[in-house]
Amino acid sequence: MPASLNALSKKIENECGLQGQKFRLQYMDKDFNEFMNLTSVSDLNDKDTVRVVHMPAESTPLAHSLSSDSCDADTENSSADTDILSSSESTSARSSLWPTPFILPCFPYDVQLKLDQGNSAFRTDGKFCIPDPKLKSGILDALAEEIINYKAYPSDSEFSDVAEALVAKHPCLKEQGSVSGYSGWKMSLKYKLANYRSRLRSLGCPEVTVNALKHKPEGTSSPAYGIKKPKKAEVNYTCPGFPAGETTESQEKMRVDLLAELKKRNNDETVRRMMDMTFAYRRHEIVHDSPLVAAFKSRWPALFQVREINAEFRRITTVPLQSKFLSQLDRFSDDLLKVFTKRGGVVNKRIQDVMVPMPQNGTIETKRECILKGLCIYLNEDPHNLVKEYLKDVDSESAEADIKKTVMGIYVVKHEFAEATDDPEDVGIVLEGVEVLSGLGNVAMATAMLLGLIYSLNLTYPKELRYTFEVLLKVILELDSNNLSGKAQALKTKLFT
Repeated sequence: MPASLNALSKKIENECGLQGQKFRLQYMDKDFNEFMNLTSVSDLNDKDTVRVVHMPAESTPLAHSLSSDSCDADTENSSADTDILSSSESTSARSSLWPTPFILPCFPYDVQLKLDQGNSAFRTDGKFCIPDPKLKSGILDALAEEIINYKAYPSDSEFSDVAEALVAKHPCLKEQGSVSGYSGWKMSLKYKLANYRSRLRSLGCPEVTVNALKHKPEGTSSPAYGIKKPKKAEVNYTCPGFPAGETTESQEKMRVDLLAELKKRNNDETVRRMMDMTFAYRRHEIVHDSPLVAAFKSRWPALFQVREINAEFRRITTVPLQSKFLSQLDRFSDDLLKVFTKRGGVVNKRIQDVMVPMPQNGTIETKRECILKGLCIYLNEDPHNLVKEYLKDVDSESAEADIKKTVMGIYVVKHEFAEATDDPEDVGIVLEGVEVLSGLGNVAMATAMLLGLIYSLNLTYPKELRYTFEVLLKVILELDSNNLSGKAQALKTKLFT
């Protein structure tokens, strides 16, 4: 830990490439559970989260007058608040989720001047602005560059967010005769971003070259076939490139060296750093080649650890996995129990059956497990498809055969004469018939790690647990929470009323 705040700021400036930029530091205050300005390094503890808040640069009076009602507010709201993650050498291309509402970028000088004039005329006499090709192109170019900072393949609703934000900020651009007032802008944005992706593809951007026609299966002539793009709110679905100075050969050598480093004791920091450096190479292998879990585990055994699953999930989504999942599950526990009790019929009886261990064993781990099983039943899914229980030394042969047939799930091994208050002998995860993780302690922890592996290995969750995983990801973890199925939306509405 640097001895002073200035030394810490200098260290962060060098490590994060912030030379010449003004910023202040904030730390997470555990008493108030929010970020506070850092005034002394004595406020920091080991593994605390520090936020870098960029200070807006001073502008000239002329530039300030032109953008006083547009750019300044957006710049302030969209300050690049960056969490210092597991490594200062992180290769992640993006560091934040899609903003809600969408924050418009500052447009070029001439574009902003015309928009200010158009807005002034609209406020004075209600006159709409009909943008000429140059103005429209300037607006769309700036929006496309801002969108690509978050996603290369936005959804239809996200295009709507951008177009709606545009006409809300600049009402002179609202389209007469359109129900929404921005449907034309939305369509133009889609074409503009498609052209922008073509430019990126010609420059060799991996995020879009992966979908080039030459990478399609032989005999496929449609560019739209099998598009590889984020489907579970991934921020860094593929990484844009290797770290500076790295090549495919050097990354493969680092992967081999990582196998040797993993065998050494007390070597977590070295393993973490090497895993961070090879993130782009690993994602390329996952997205391009879609390897079997067993083959990938033999090449990247370091990934199949709790610590690295947490780190990989954060690299992909920018969201902490274990801490957020467990805290959010606890937050919704009482509300979920209230919703469960209102369900009638056979479903209510099945939920009551899985809740039996909760009063017998008052631990938080048991409560979480019961709620997860109850959630499956509430959504008309079978919790046995998620969690399979076996008795030690009794079901050993059947368990081994059953595990080999399991595509995705959690196993729990209990002693034959175990009491309700006894901990399980083992809790682990099975993927494609391979035991990839063990010794997780409880079902809630295993569920969090299973979610992490789904993202890390780019897996599709099983259809028989579709709604359970949707609720866990979109309601509990709040990833892509605005795009819910009817069943998940109904549950979310009940939780928040």
